[in-house]
Amino acid sequence: MNLETNIREIQKGILQWYPFREGAKCLYVGEETDAVYEMLTDPENDRIRGLFVRCVKPEELSDFAPQEEYDYIISIASLEKLENIADVLRVLAERLAPNGHMLLGFNNRFGARYFFGDQDPYTGNIMDGIEDYRRAYSKSEDKFVGRCYDKASLVSMLTAAGLKQQNYSVFPDLSNMQVLIREDYKSNEDFSIRILPTFNNPSTVFLEEEYVYNSLQQNDMLHAMANAYVFDCTRCEAEVDTSDILQVTSSMGRDREDAFFTMIRKRKSSSYADEKRGEKETVMVEKLPAYAEGEKRIEKMLEIAEHLRSRGVPVIDMELQEKSLLMPYIEAPTAQAYLTKLLEEDENHFLEKMDEFIALVKKAGADFEGRDSGVEMPGYPDLVPLNCFYEHGHFLFFDQEFETTEYPPELAVYRAIYAMRTVIEKCDSAVTLPMLYQRYLGTEDVAKWQDLEWEFISKLRNEKAMAPYFSKVRHDFGKVYSNRQRMNFSAEEYMERFVNIFKGLEDKKVVVFGSGRFAKQFMQMYGGDYEVVAVVDNRVDVQGEDFYGVKISSPEILKQLEAGSYRVIICIKNFLSVKKQLEDMGVTDFGIFDPAQRYMRERFRRGGETVSGNEAAGNGDIASAKKDDGATDSSKKPAPKKYHIGYIAGVFDLFHVGHLEKFKMAKELCDYLIVGLVTDEGVVRYKKTTPFVPFEERKAMLEACRYVDEVVKIPPNFGGTREAWKMYGFDVQFSGSDYEDDPRWIADKEFLEEHGSTMVFFPYSEATSSSKLKELINRKLL
Repeated sequence: MNLETNIREIQKGILQWYPFREGAKCLYVGEETDAVYEMLTDPENDRIRGLFVRCVKPEELSDFAPQEEYDYIISIASLEKLENIADVLRVLAERLAPNGHMLLGFNNRFGARYFFGDQDPYTGNIMDGIEDYRRAYSKSEDKFVGRCYDKASLVSMLTAAGLKQQNYSVFPDLSNMQVLIREDYKSNEDFSIRILPTFNNPSTVFLEEEYVYNSLQQNDMLHAMANAYVFDCTRCEAEVDTSDILQVTSSMGRDREDAFFTMIRKRKSSSYADEKRGEKETVMVEKLPAYAEGEKRIEKMLEIAEHLRSRGVPVIDMELQEKSLLMPYIEAPTAQAYLTKLLEEDENHFLEKMDEFIALVKKAGADFEGRDSGVEMPGYPDLVPLNCFYEHGHFLFFDQEFETTEYPPELAVYRAIYAMRTVIEKCDSAVTLPMLYQRYLGTEDVAKWQDLEWEFISKLRNEKAMAPYFSKVRHDFGKVYSNRQRMNFSAEEYMERFVNIFKGLEDKKVVVFGSGRFAKQFMQMYGGDYEVVAVVDNRVDVQGEDFYGVKISSPEILKQLEAGSYRVIICIKNFLSVKKQLEDMGVTDFGIFDPAQRYMRERFRRGGETVSGNEAAGNGDIASAKKDDGATDSSKKPAPKKYHIGYIAGVFDLFHVGHLEKFKMAKELCDYLIVGLVTDEGVVRYKKTTPFVPFEERKAMLEACRYVDEVVKIPPNFGGTREAWKMYGFDVQFSGSDYEDDPRWIADKEFLEEHGSTMVFFPYSEATSSSKLKELINRKLL
């Protein structure tokens, strides 16, 4: 499926799970171009068959005859665009059949997303809905385009229209339903892992919504702050059974064979044994394929369960019923929740239970006896704490969809450990991720497993194909962090501490405070531009270790440095305690590294004067372009080119004429050409091969090229287009046409264009490539 089709399929998920009656008469209030209307009328939709659907725009409802009745009346977010919504609801209620259902979707003005900085879908401003649009539509000339309502207002209007309701809370929103929960049900899911939030405008968000869901649920606030609602309404006098569905989890973003709805249902007991125990209702879990292609997958799940049981891995009982899979509802915490609580309370007991859990995971394949005999063993990458219960002192797995030789069995071990990262980072504990990696994988070097885990997840979620969409609706951690910090400081202090951290550093040295993720990013991206004389960290266990060629020391070393000769750059996420520590030590010259900030390097020279990237981008008289003899010529002003600063990235192994042609074409379009060069480490990790020519030699050859003005090392972990743009501020990135239709590159191009830059694709060289040269060399050597 292409991007547009994928997006529309995700949008259909809001009602694709609903048990519509075949042959029913349906009125859809909205546009014929809506994805939900397409779902209702699609003759090939295996979930919804034989509906007779009529579409009407909300403003045209008055043209219908009052006596015409419908079994279903459906509208998703369309009624919010009407000012007379209460009147329209009364009209619709009159046209609902006696035993009919009205399914209505609304955005909640008190949705969590709006408290966390997201923009209103109608006004484009933050906080408008929260304050009931008192500013948005306050003037007579303001044109009404729509609004969100709160739950109380919606219930009041629906009741006044003669409708009784069953309300479902929707997360993260109506156009991308991932979890839907009935208002009287309290889920035991860990939503911080289950839900990937989406936003109207992620650039204004200042809090990671997913990490608040669980607290909202524990404090009975989840439904009040749901981002949206679906109301299943019937006429007040109707004798219609309410829905038995308590919760729906959707995976509509996956490929068709992997897309499911997992539903928790409360049904009347059908067995004598249940009635004898006084159980009038039983709760069951139903796994329903979203498409016909998924029916084979649920059959495969039964096979996988048997394979795992045969190896001593307990799996929940399941039975196939028609086209879905039924299993009992387990009133127990997930292993994820159980282990998280255990680590917070008792480290030793946590390790005992983690040992037990990992032993089960390894039983599935990693330690299986056939492995040593050379037999290729299947892996079960979903054997993770999130897909496991802890019941009566034992672990019990569920939702095991994948059995594959594509991923080694150890991947499940890595994923089980990595699933505990959030609580490990939060707890002040002796248990660390490296310690667990060493304990269960025999190494702390898990780069291989990180790559495989991302490959597995990204394939499952269609991350590559959906990249342009996700980049527009998902929050970026760095941007969230930046937005949050701006709220903690005055504008002047924010500029000083976060933005101008390199200003005035010409005669000063740098001390990096921290040795974690932020510090690694700083050293890889900017460490080579300044003299880093020390790396300090409060953690005693890391002091003395080497960190990018600098020994990690105690902050006490700052007392030995001459005041005014250095600046401390704090590279820690939770920096406030370090900020106070430095102030208490009398250190006032410090900056705070923000991974999302655009720090322009001072690199482009004009007449001996150092010019920042921003200045260079605004001038066409850069005199650093090389002539034939390698010298610069400041006596002639070069003709203006389309772009000022250009950037091109690659491995450029076995330098050949194809590379030369790319550089020549790039230089013809820009005044100053920067070449980003992948390190040997980066080639091994991302290309899964070893370069013929080492990095320093490749760099030397590129620097000798007349078309290249500067060669820079691409940071191994921070080498994407967006990171490069932050560092170099280029006006254009050049690439080969073989990436022109790649969704991730399309998303990066859109990012650049949103920030005043762009991307240009050159024709791919069919005649010569490094891969062909390597193949030829290998054949000759053999």
